This record gives sequence, structure tokens and C-alpha cells, in this order.
Amino acid sequence: MSLFGSSPPEEQTRQGKSQTLFDDERTSGAANSSIFDDGDGSGPSPWDMPTPKKPAKGDVVKTLLPATDVPESYVDAFDTILESGYRASASSITLAGARKLFEGTGVDADEQARIIHIVTGGQEPAGGLGRTQFNVLVALTGLAGEHEEATLDGVDERRRNLPEPSLPAIQQMRTAKVSENTEETSPSSRETPAPPKASSKASSPEDSPGKSRRLRRDSLENLDADPWGSPALQKGHTHTVSVNNEATPSTNGITAARPLGGAAAGNRTTSAFTTHSEVPDSTSSTLANEDASAGQADGSGAGWGSFGNSGQGGLGGGFGSSGDEQGNQAGVTGSRSLGGGRTNRHIEETVTVTLLPEKEGVFMFQHRNYEVKSARRGSTVIRRYSDFVWLLDCLHKRYPFRLLPLLPPKRVAVNGRHLATDSNFIEKRRRGLVRFANALVRHPVLGQEELVKMFLTVPTELAGLRKQVSNSVQEEFTGRQLPPDLEDSLPTNLMETFDTVRSGVRQSAESYINLCTLLERLLKRNQGIAADYLRFSTALINLTENSESTYATDTNDVPLLNEGIKSTAKHLTTSQTLLEDEAKAWDEGVLEDFKKQRDTLVGVREMFDRRDRYAKDNIPYLERRIESNEHKLQGLMNRPPNAPVKPGEQEKLEQAVRTDKQSIVDQHARGVFIKECIRDELSFFQQSQYHISRLHQDWSQERVKYAELQADNWRALSEQVEMMPGGD
Repeated sequence: MSLFGSSPPEEQTRQGKSQTLFDDERTSGAANSSIFDDGDGSGPSPWDMPTPKKPAKGDVVKTLLPATDVPESYVDAFDTILESGYRASASSITLAGARKLFEGTGVDADEQARIIHIVTGGQEPAGGLGRTQFNVLVALTGLAGEHEEATLDGVDERRRNLPEPSLPAIQQMRTAKVSENTEETSPSSRETPAPPKASSKASSPEDSPGKSRRLRRDSLENLDADPWGSPALQKGHTHTVSVNNEATPSTNGITAARPLGGAAAGNRTTSAFTTHSEVPDSTSSTLANEDASAGQADGSGAGWGSFGNSGQGGLGGGFGSSGDEQGNQAGVTGSRSLGGGRTNRHIEETVTVTLLPEKEGVFMFQHRNYEVKSARRGSTVIRRYSDFVWLLDCLHKRYPFRLLPLLPPKRVAVNGRHLATDSNFIEKRRRGLVRFANALVRHPVLGQEELVKMFLTVPTELAGLRKQVSNSVQEEFTGRQLPPDLEDSLPTNLMETFDTVRSGVRQSAESYINLCTLLERLLKRNQGIAADYLRFSTALINLTENSESTYATDTNDVPLLNEGIKSTAKHLTTSQTLLEDEAKAWDEGVLEDFKKQRDTLVGVREMFDRRDRYAKDNIPYLERRIESNEHKLQGLMNRPPNAPVKPGEQEKLEQAVRTDKQSIVDQHARGVFIKECIRDELSFFQQSQYHISRLHQDWSQERVKYAELQADNWRALSEQVEMMPGGD
């Protein structure tokens, strides 16, 4: 028995099996016959429509495991073979070098030949094996070593947790290379120099894993192509970067902002979308240096730099206070994808929010609690919804001009009835809290805010601290001095750029709100179709109970008729299961991705709205008042010697003029800081476009997977119903 019922005879399977995106063996015969095919192969089809070509298996092997998605051992193994005399070209190895990989792995000869056949398609590769093909070869070898089925489907399912086989041949090559280098640098080797080796050609991006990683990150983090056109003056103003590494790309005094995608979210697969990766608390110094060189010091305020005297203590932690108390450093990962996800070497911090089953409180004052867990921080705390509201209120006071995440509503009114206890609404609110918490910790400034750290790590209840902390929260610009070059470094067309972005964000936010609504409607429609498939299947089963009495005149063909009807019912049930699984994948995957992008756009829109409300100043009024007071002072100074005057009036006017002038200076500096802050936030927001790319890529892969599962299901049914009586 297979997943989709009884397996057809072996000959039929071999003849009727069609080639799919993830097939591991070439098929022959009627591989491309459709459910509507007449079978004679002659004449034009009545369904004569252009059929889109599926990618060849060789193309799948070349794109299944790029260098950015595999462990370092895969990259090192390829480089070792490339440097050991098995080079077919600048970026490929010979087939002999690939076969060398199997030595000492324990994989038998037949399995080795099958793996080579899968990778090469049964043909001698003209230009050798590239890095991505080699990655598939190593993954298949690892699966065979673990006694699992070595297929492309198996590799795809293990993309998030690829096997790392023991490769004695690679270790021997490394040892030989080290010995050779040692001999070349020894005195005896210098006395009798060996013949010079042919200089290696300039390696392609695939030859060097370091280059590969940098190239992959350029589009995300090379802010030298600054969309805000900031002049070079600001690159050197008093922002200080705590990660001292020359390779750190920085512009405008800030290191590259981390992408929003993240996806997003934790990495997910087709069937389990809630999995997430964790980062151990202690990392090697090498990894930390690599993180720094890539401009990805997660857990460090150097993601945006420390400005002026903002490193002061207190609740705010300053404008990007440097350092993480735990000393952790982690970078950014891409989002997830089909079969394990497009995982990168660096891991984003992921916060999980779990609803606790039991309510707290007495009768009319009960509330629900949530378990908030951060794997990277190693913390688990209990919070209630009002704690999230309090945290956001404090962030609004301290960071009114930053991209603050959205909170889900406490309750929703539907037809005059408030939904606060409905299970579906509670689950949606929990997911909204997950998006809120992860958006906070992945923001380069908000993630380092002391209030956020306290919210995620302090195990006690926050009720007693709320009022005390709320009264001490100040805006982030309070007490900061304006650097002399900062104002001149801002682009002259910055306000026009703000207006353009604001207009686009407003329209995009409305579009994403509508898209989320439509996607929820499609999801429910799929669930409805699945339910109807189940009803249809049950009705077919009931129909077979009456077949014998219905055709009592001659019951010889009734058993075959009932068997065909039951096969249809069984495959309808299988299709119903696939539809439900796909609907669940949409609900937990692509829908959450769309909502994440929607929340980001609405957050930018609200940031501009807050700027309109809170960025105002009264400088014109103060200038008029200063002019009036100076006129009065001039009158007092020019008064006749014996003219009466109130004691201390001149001193009061002088103090008022000094106070108003200082207020003008402070308000002007605040206006400059606001412009810089919003410019930096929009630079960070730019990264959300890559989250959109990953969203569509992952969704398309999921659709392909489920479409092929459905096609295989119906194809198996078409073979089984061929046995039904035809009356010939």
C-alpha cells in the first residue's frame, strides 16, 4: 500500500509514470500521456493546447542546492577536490574527482552508480560537475550513508538539515595538500625548487565560498548605492561602530540594516511551517569575525552605530547602544522555502509566543497569558496582552519617528458582538503577537532597547513596574547635541523623497490589506472544496452498496464496477487530504508572509503620520518673541537715567531671550535628528522588498509540490479505473 492506495502492477507503473520536477529516474514509454489521452498516439489531440515544458532533471540538479544553502563542509569538499588535480574548468571538477568522493564512505558500488546517474543524467558531463551538482552528490551520498532513500525528493525534504557524511578521501586530500605546502616552505625545498605549478585562473563566484557569500549579500547590504543619496560628509560624523572591521560595509555612519524577511519568520517546510532555527549562546571567534565582516552583528547596537553622547545609561540605551549583554552575535538568515527552506549560514533571532490554556483572574476579570520564549537569549517569560500594549506605548514615547511594529487588536466587533473569546480570533491575535515580537527583536535599534530586553528576559510580572517606567521614558533625541556636519550631509531633496515614499507606501498598504483578505477567502474556499470532496467520496461508497441490486439482471461485472467506484472514492479522499494540507500551509505560511509585509507597510504609513503630529516646532513664534523682548531691552537701556523701572525687569528679559534662543537651537537640532532618523528607517525598510521576493518564490514552489502530488494521485486513479467493465 502506498500513500495514495494500492499500487498498480509494476508494468503499468513503469509505463504510466510521468516525469515530475523531483523524479530521480528517467521514465520511458507513455511518460507524458495525460488523463485525456486516447492512447493511440495518432492524430491531433482534441485538447490541443500548448503544454508548458517542465524543467529537465539536469536543470533541477543544477539549481536544487546552491552554495549559499549548504553546510561549510560541502563547500570545503568541493574546493579540496578542485585544488587536488581534478579540475575540469575554473569552476567545475571532473567525473573522476566526483567518484573519488565515495572512497571510504561505505556506499556500495551499485548505489554509487545510481547516485552518479542521478547527478549526471546518465551522460558524461561535457564541462565537468559544477558546485551545485556536487552539492547534490554529497547530499545523496549522505542519505545513502544514513540508509535513507537517496533521491532528489529526499534531498529536497532535507534542505534545512542536510546530511554531512564522513568523507575520508577529502580528508586525505587535505592532508596531502598540507604536507605538500609544508615541503614547499621547508629549507630543503627552497634549495631545490620544484617545477612551478600552473597558476590557477581567477575563480568564479562558486569557487570561493567567501566570495559567494559576499556576492549573495551585496544586494541586501551594500548601502554604498544609497537610495537617499547622502553626501560623504555624514559617513564620518560621530557615529561610532562597535564592530571594528574594515570589511564592514557602512554608509551614513550606519552599518547595513538587516533584512525584514526574514521571513520572516522562522524557517518552514511544506508540512511543518512553525519550525525555527536556534543559535547557541556561545559562538566561535571565527564565526563572530565573519559576522562582523558581513556587517551583521545581531545583538549589537552597532547595527546602526552609537551616536554622540547617546551611550548614556537609562531606559533608552541610546541611539543603538552597542553590545549585547549575553555577548551573542548572530546575523541574518533568508526566509524559509519548500522542503526546509532557503537557510543561510546566519540565523535570525526568533521569538515564539504560545497561548497558555488556563485563564487567570476572578470571574469578570479573567485574562489570558502568553509564554514568550527567545531561544537566542535563552529566556522564557509569561506576559499578558496588556503587557504588549504597555511596551508599545513606551516605544511610541521614546521612538515616535521609527518603524514601530503593529499590535493585533484586543477584540473585534462583528455584527455588534465583540469577539474576544472566539478561538479563531484568539489564534489570529497570538500570530499577530508573534509578528510584533519578531519585528521588534529584528529591528537594529528597537531590538537593543532596554525596555525590549526587560520585556523578553525579566521573569517577574510587569504590573508593578509599568507606571514607574512609563514616567521615566524620554524621547531618544533628548539631550543630544547636533554634530556640525550632520545637517549639511542630508540630501537637499530628502523631503521630496519622503513624500514620494509616503505616497507609494499608502497605496501599497491598501493593496496588501486587500490581498490578505483575498488570500483568506481563497484559503476558506480550498477548505470548502476539501469538505465537498469528502462528502462526494462518502456518497460513492454508499453507492456501491446498491450496485448488486441495481444490476441484478447480470451481476458478473458488478464487483469490478464497485472496485472502480471505491478507487475513485479513495483517491477523492486523498485529494481532500492534500487540499486540507495545502490550506494549512497557506494559513501558516504564505498568509503570514503577506500579513508581515502588510504590517510593515502600515507601520511606515503610521510613522509618517506620527511625524506630522509630533515633528512640529514653534520656532517662528519664538523668533517673534525674541524680537519683541530685544526691543524692550533696547528701550530699557536707552531710558532716561531717572526713569522709574521695575527691579529685575532687565534681567528677566535677558533670561527670556537666552532661553528662547536655546529652545530654537534645540528644536532645530531635533528637526535634523528626525530627518536623519526617518531616512535611516526607510533605508532599513528597503530590505522588505527581498522578503517579497522570497515570499513569491516559496509560494510558487509549494504550489508546484502540491500540484504534482495531486497529479500523481489522479494519474494513479486513471490507471485503476481502466479495469472497470467497458461492455465490449
